[in-house]
Amino acid sequence: MAEGWRRDFNFVWAGETASLVGTQVYQLAMPLTAVLTLDASPAQLGLLGALTFAPYVILGLPAGLLVDRWQRRGVLILSSLGQALSIGAIPLLAALDLLTFGRLLALACAAGTARVFFTIAYRSYLPAIVPPEHLTGANSRLTASESVAEIGGPGLGGALVQLVGAPFALLVDAVSYLASALGVSAVRKREKPVRVDPAPLRSQVSEGFRFTFSSSYLRATLGEAASYNLCWQIVLTILTLFAVKELDMSPGTLGLMLSVGAVGALLGAAFTDRLAHRVGLGRTLVIAAVIGDLAPLLLPVAHRGTWAAPLFAAAFFVQGFGITACNVHTMTIRQTVTPERLLGRTNAAYLFVALGMKPVGSLLGGWLGTRLGLRGALVVGAVGLLSTSLFLVLSPLRKVRTLDSLRPEPPEEARAATPAGTP
Repeated sequence: MAEGWRRDFNFVWAGETASLVGTQVYQLAMPLTAVLTLDASPAQLGLLGALTFAPYVILGLPAGLLVDRWQRRGVLILSSLGQALSIGAIPLLAALDLLTFGRLLALACAAGTARVFFTIAYRSYLPAIVPPEHLTGANSRLTASESVAEIGGPGLGGALVQLVGAPFALLVDAVSYLASALGVSAVRKREKPVRVDPAPLRSQVSEGFRFTFSSSYLRATLGEAASYNLCWQIVLTILTLFAVKELDMSPGTLGLMLSVGAVGALLGAAFTDRLAHRVGLGRTLVIAAVIGDLAPLLLPVAHRGTWAAPLFAAAFFVQGFGITACNVHTMTIRQTVTPERLLGRTNAAYLFVALGMKPVGSLLGGWLGTRLGLRGALVVGAVGLLSTSLFLVLSPLRKVRTLDSLRPEPPEEARAATPAGTP
């Protein structure tokens, strides 16, 4: 029985790997369904992106508290089935010639709602089935699966769109969530009874926000993440329409270009630690962010012809390398400076603000695409990205040499109560 955790983990790992591949197919096939099947406008694509991410803003904080009160295994199974049904309804409606843009919006929102609960529960479920001494190895396998999915998923999605059509490519994602539900269902070990924090929900939520905004380090990383998500979502909202309509790029080519970006992300994750040891953590953070912010400027320069695909490939590769290298360190910094008892609440507050910019960026991208044209909207989003690294450049983080110099920071009230002469 001592080794029984390996069986449980392998089932969860297999299901999650399938789900990760399906998600990559979804991220390409969903906007292509709107563009190629329903002839969506830039404003409609903005609305689709906004409703996809809106559940994170509306439900993220209460969902985090609810998941802490429920058995996470059950949450994962039900949320996986919810996503399978929501996404699987799209090709069914398309086959019956009943798919409309309004129904696509409703199903995207339903899938996003289920995804919020899945994402929050999954982050907390692994320690319940894997012994602490094996968590690093388990996380490494899941990270490897993410990299493989990000490299192969977009290419698979593009090929499927060309072979069977965008709505029917979404069947892969629906089936992947069924695999995820089956994997979690096969777990034999049951979680311990939940211990509910007696503190009022409002105080638990507000404590996470207070600590996040009282820390100079977290303010800097959150400012960079939120502004980046806003500007990058402007780009992503109209990128598919720009590639297909303006550049005459096939779905397969677009998927392949996105896969090139995932290769850059994998290399960024692999080499960023070595760079930090050589030039310092703060400098690596700033350099990586600036590199990642500069690369998307290549996108609006592309014109129909031979050089469009190479420009996209170069932009996605460099952007993937830089932003992933930056994100690896910002995540570690957050974990280092935050006291353990506040990690869940600060993560919830952090994600609420950072992901809350995505629906705003989607709506803004759709509006800019309508007002300025697709290329003009791309220029605004790409130029806006240049400002996001300023949050890191102007913060104390740029002078940090190693993680050893960072320590958990006490909440603002505790610092205020500490006598000036106290060491």
